[in-house]
Amino acid sequence: MEASERAETLRGETADSAALRPANEPLNGFRNLIEKENLEWKRGPALIAHGAIWMLIVALISAAVAFIRGEMEPTYSPADINRAGALMFFVLGSVASVIAVVAKTQGAIIGEKQLGTAPWILSKPASRRAFVLAKLVVHYRWLLTVTLLFPAIVFYVLCAGISTLPQPPLRFLAGFGILALGLFFYLSLSLFLGTVFESRGPLAGCVFGFMVAGFMIANYAPWLTAAFPWLFFQSGFYLVVDGFIPTYGIISIPATALWSALFVFLALRRFERAEL
Repeated sequence: MEASERAETLRGETADSAALRPANEPLNGFRNLIEKENLEWKRGPALIAHGAIWMLIVALISAAVAFIRGEMEPTYSPADINRAGALMFFVLGSVASVIAVVAKTQGAIIGEKQLGTAPWILSKPASRRAFVLAKLVVHYRWLLTVTLLFPAIVFYVLCAGISTLPQPPLRFLAGFGILALGLFFYLSLSLFLGTVFESRGPLAGCVFGFMVAGFMIANYAPWLTAAFPWLFFQSGFYLVVDGFIPTYGIISIPATALWSALFVFLALRRFERAEL
């Protein structure tokens, strides 16, 4: 009798220890982590605040610039008004992507490590790879939606009403895609740096510094801009208003995609080896 009870106890302890062991499957727990990240985005007024801020900055200010330029320059044609609005939209959209990524994701991994929630989550049936990829997928979805997608729709409609000439929809969509790739680049960079640093300051400084350095380098070593998304706003602008992408843009688009994939790979690799 005692032997059977001892065997039952041993089996129970083995089951408990197995339940506490991190999952071995690469994407185990991915769906649950997706739901967790989505709930964090929807919780509180943060989503509405982000949407309102970027709608004002990216869409309404760009449309206002188009309207003001049209009123100040009676000789402006509808194409000129579209040109003024598009330039402001792509400049503000490019900068807003970086600011939004840093504001929302600088604590995505670092905060979990500081609060001790990362080890707790990974003690459940969830893999480290799923932990990082869930953050990448959900943050990209919401950041793209509130920072670029909704503002782009509103700007397109307002600018068409102001100039009375809608911008070429397919070219505008392609220009939007360039901005979306730039956002993904900075998001993947931020998540990778989150696996490297232990505090938020260095992460924010590196991401912002990279953007500012790019604008400075463009004046002194413009050939370097072909390797990074620093001049994506120009590529998107020229594509929409003139129907072509400059040579450096043609190179920087695939280069940025490769850099983004590398940052995701490095983030996964480093986080899998990190001590939490």
